[in-house]
Amino acid sequence: MKSKSAVFALTLLAIAATVGCGSSGNLVLPPLNGNYSNANLKGSYVYQVHGFDPNGNPYRQIGVFTADGNGNITGGSDDSSVSASGTQVSGTYNVSKDGTGFIGINTSLGALNWAITLASTSQLQLIEADGFANAGGTAELQDSTAVTTIPTGSFIFRIHQEQSAESQAPAGEAGVLAFSSGAGSGSMDQNLAGNFTSSNITSTLNAPAGLGRGTGTLLNGSTNFTTNFVYYVVNSSKFYILVTNVSAVGSGSAELQSGAVGNGLSGNYAFGSRGDDGNFFAGIATVGQFSASSGAMSGTEDINQDGNVSSSVAISSCYTAAANGRVLVTSSSGGTCSSTTTQVFWMVSSSRAFFVNTASNAVEDGTADLQTAPNFALSTFTQQYSVAMDGLDTGAIDGTQQLLSRVGAMQFDGKGNLKVSEVANASAFGTNPGVLSGTYTVGSNGRIVGTVSNSGGGLSLVMYAVSTSQAYVLQTDQSLITSGMIQVQQ
Repeated sequence: MKSKSAVFALTLLAIAATVGCGSSGNLVLPPLNGNYSNANLKGSYVYQVHGFDPNGNPYRQIGVFTADGNGNITGGSDDSSVSASGTQVSGTYNVSKDGTGFIGINTSLGALNWAITLASTSQLQLIEADGFANAGGTAELQDSTAVTTIPTGSFIFRIHQEQSAESQAPAGEAGVLAFSSGAGSGSMDQNLAGNFTSSNITSTLNAPAGLGRGTGTLLNGSTNFTTNFVYYVVNSSKFYILVTNVSAVGSGSAELQSGAVGNGLSGNYAFGSRGDDGNFFAGIATVGQFSASSGAMSGTEDINQDGNVSSSVAISSCYTAAANGRVLVTSSSGGTCSSTTTQVFWMVSSSRAFFVNTASNAVEDGTADLQTAPNFALSTFTQQYSVAMDGLDTGAIDGTQQLLSRVGAMQFDGKGNLKVSEVANASAFGTNPGVLSGTYTVGSNGRIVGTVSNSGGGLSLVMYAVSTSQAYVLQTDQSLITSGMIQVQQ
């Protein structure tokens, strides 16, 4: 696995200072359809970014920026695994008619360029568009009425750490914390370097400042280890988390638990997950679909590990649910349930869950969402979507690794024709825009297979739809490991 360089912070900041808000922002992405403009990006947006430097060393970044609707970033605050001191931000942006565009922003990592696509006026997807770093992320419109209030209630959280605060090894964590007046208690499931444990936990949240930025702690009751973090309030039901212990690289999110969760999983779910294995950071990504009923799960998943793709892999599991929304999943064979735990889900609601896998050879975690259509078909996908994916190419040049991400707009015509307008950032080749055309098929379970190409090459994708508005997406080209989401533009 690529290890963190001791000089990463200095190298990244030095290169960023040299490049500034440079030529990436001058790229013109050929537009598809839409009526977007700079006016559609207006307000304060909370963002979360996961990325890597050219050597494959990870970083994480969260913060908030304020857009004025006229192409200017007029303020905000940024924290990263390099510097978590609430750096003031500023910059500029432009939005094309199809919702694609660029943001040039000064942050704790220096001056950065982000290629973006708006899914709506309240949500956007982004990738790093500079040669010295490669990343993917999202941003959501912040509720100004919630920015000075400490989150209250039971929150389901998921945190992924490429370099955990506790041991510097990869860790995936999911659990529940009930907060009142800044004090929280609950329980957590953790996969730390392939070692799965369950622990009672306590937490503190200090009151956020005017930008919704606060600090907190999480104490593992089993190991007596304290994880420190910065958080940013999105709204009263959601906040983003950045781990701030020395040398730690990790972030996540927490969502307010609601509704009846004691029955656990019930219905058809689409899911996406990613994680680290013994060979690469972000070396594994998975998308799939399963049906859950009366303690039994069955379905299909597509897995890309270290650039090796396994398609339509059968899922067969058993599960039991607890009153607090914790769902314990065990393997099954021939209808017989075993005692081997494979996953733990934590229900945000009956229609959404975070999960962490228990595998000893990979640290992987993700999200599952209830599918809202009983049957999917070619004609149910007729709209334009924002798309963002990121990961790596395990054999780009003479077998060496390069980082890879893409963001843009994806257009389905309802008849099997697919078009993608994208900016792709490949660390070995630079940042380039392009339009790719091809075809797609749709299975009744929401599995979408798409293939697009242009004179520069092709792109193979598999997607699992949550609805006609959203799907988890995975690249299925050999040696390439990128994954993300598509969301209908509104």
